[in-house]
Amino acid sequence: MALLVLSLLLGLVTGSLLGHCIYWLPREGSILKPALSYCACQKSVAWRHRIPLLSWLWLRGRCHECGQPISAHYPLVEAITGAFFATASWRFGFPLMIPVWIFGAVLIVTTFIDIEFFLIPDVVSKPAIVAGIASSLLFPELHATSSRLIAAGLSIMGALIGGGLLFLIGELGKLAFGRYKVVLPEPVPFRFENMSTDDAQIVIGSDEFRCSDHFFRKSDRIRIRAEEVMINDQHFRATEFSLYYDHLETAVGAIPLADLHSLQGRTAYAEFPREAMGLGDVKLIAAIGAFTGWSGVLFTIAAASLISALYGIATILLRRRDWSAKIPFGPYLAMGALLWIFFGKEFLSNQS
Repeated sequence: MALLVLSLLLGLVTGSLLGHCIYWLPREGSILKPALSYCACQKSVAWRHRIPLLSWLWLRGRCHECGQPISAHYPLVEAITGAFFATASWRFGFPLMIPVWIFGAVLIVTTFIDIEFFLIPDVVSKPAIVAGIASSLLFPELHATSSRLIAAGLSIMGALIGGGLLFLIGELGKLAFGRYKVVLPEPVPFRFENMSTDDAQIVIGSDEFRCSDHFFRKSDRIRIRAEEVMINDQHFRATEFSLYYDHLETAVGAIPLADLHSLQGRTAYAEFPREAMGLGDVKLIAAIGAFTGWSGVLFTIAAASLISALYGIATILLRRRDWSAKIPFGPYLAMGALLWIFFGKEFLSNQS
């Protein structure tokens, strides 16, 4: 009972740190802000206002210093992490619960970031691969063996098989579903807009298409057939051009985006690249494989695919989203991995 309570308390404290990481990592901010401030005001926070769960409830979800709302994701992450730590200690006991805690922390951080930003930071996934291999060496019980050498081999094999398999699926998906078309009954105005130093968008009629949502690799391009178009000071009729992440290709040559001052015209047809599987997912499944081995990674991919398919079909039938909507795959991988960690042995015993 004492171990369960201590695990719960440690999980709540860890969840507080994870919530801070979830906020700052995708925003490329430092996770070492003074006093680990919950609020974007970054003012120092007194210890009594940083007690997991209780402080958020006591402050009624608002910063004590500036009065701005504090996201509910902080107490949610704290509660989930606390519950996970306690469950892991009850299920696995000491010391196997330690690598499971590390694994769970990785899954929690990546899930919340992927849901909000559609990305899985390398600063989380890459160290997680190393952590998985190291955990396998230190705790070979992760792979149901007493041999550290065998456990390390299974860990490395899981990382390679998981990452390689998902990368292959992504490449095949890119070939089969790597672009979608916008076909209109008649030409409408379009234009190119710089939004910031590292992002831009194409506006066709009233629809906006952000470049950052479409360019995943150097070969990706947006292709537009224009009835007429003005490129800088040149006017073209019935022409086609391709927009890449760093330049524009036209019938008369290439123009670096830094030299593109104006692009507007009329079109009824455009093609946009679409990524079937992000590289962040590939690195995450490699990390999952490092903790679970090849059998766990195969189960995780199958379970994640099934869960995401069922959820996607349900939301489409309920008209919550359309067929072309972008969905993060990381949370489904996390769910599949958790199913394996807690119920993998039962699954294997039922198959034998």
